[in-house]
Amino acid sequence: MFENGEPEEKINEVGFAKVATIEEVAKNGYVLTPGRYVGIKTDEEDKPLEEKMKRYSQELSKLLKEEEELNYKIKEVFKALGWKV
Repeated sequence: MFENGEPEEKINEVGFAKVATIEEVAKNGYVLTPGRYVGIKTDEEDKPLEEKMKRYSQELSKLLKEEEELNYKIKEVFKALGWKV
């Protein structure tokens, strides 16, 4: 059991959190580098790179458009307040 009563399985999350025992830390020469304990979360999707890149590209395009719209709105607010941007 962990200090707050939560079982370790509920707290441990690969790539995010790990409750390490003193024995584990000792085996690792008392080195506390997170990667030695937390691990790396693997990509659960087994989609081809082309599909992933297409999705990422579409998402980036959407975000860049939103950025442009927000920048315009910010400039309009400053302009309404009498400040030149």
